[in-house]
Amino acid sequence: MANIFAILTAVLLAASAFLALKNKEAYTKEIDDRKIAETRLATTQTKLAGLQKRRNDTIAEKNETMQATVGLREEEEQQTAKNDAVKKDISAKREQSESQAAEIAEIKEKTAKAGELKELAGKIKRLQEDIVGLEDEKAAKESQRTNLLAQRESTQSTVTAYNEETRKISSKKSFGNARISSIFGPWGFVTLSAGNNGGIVSGSTLNVVRGGEPIAELRVRSVESNRASADVVPNSLAEDTTLMVGDKVVPAEPSAPAEAN
Repeated sequence: MANIFAILTAVLLAASAFLALKNKEAYTKEIDDRKIAETRLATTQTKLAGLQKRRNDTIAEKNETMQATVGLREEEEQQTAKNDAVKKDISAKREQSESQAAEIAEIKEKTAKAGELKELAGKIKRLQEDIVGLEDEKAAKESQRTNLLAQRESTQSTVTAYNEETRKISSKKSFGNARISSIFGPWGFVTLSAGNNGGIVSGSTLNVVRGGEPIAELRVRSVESNRASADVVPNSLAEDTTLMVGDKVVPAEPSAPAEAN
């Protein structure tokens, strides 16, 4: 009987030692995972600082582009004024040519002196050549003005793109899609397959979509160039639904309940 009790005691001690060892391994793994998460968080914060610097650089570049646009507008106005002057000059030359032609007709009626007619014909010819030159100059100016307008439109498109990106970043709204890369259920967050290069903005709200329907909401916690981490918004996960690696993530306007959570 004593041997049975001894054996049972030994078995219980062995089981206790085994459970203690497993608990220790699980605790050690949890500590290691937490250290890895903290390291990733520090890296993410560094990336966020880089993103903020990039945003500031973008704003500075936008201001320079807007100044260049102002210069192009001023140049266009000057070119338009020159074209108007050329048109007036052409009109004056034409009036002068018509006046000379009328003078020739009058001289032909009053006198038969060939010298005067030849001189007037030379004047008319020179005036006609001047008109042709002014017409060519006008065509060149019009072409230059068209090029300036095209440059202005291209610059304006660039400014609009910068403004739109800056507006979305400032309003914490993502403008790109991603996939869930990994899930950390105990901590309530996931990692995504895209970052700021893919249009994911820190602080924005995202929808997890499956079968064309949203099943959960995410709040972006931190962003790197090609990946991001996001918290699962409490109570947003659909009933009897589990997030899976590979689920599609799309931008969403945060609703009032989500913001309260």
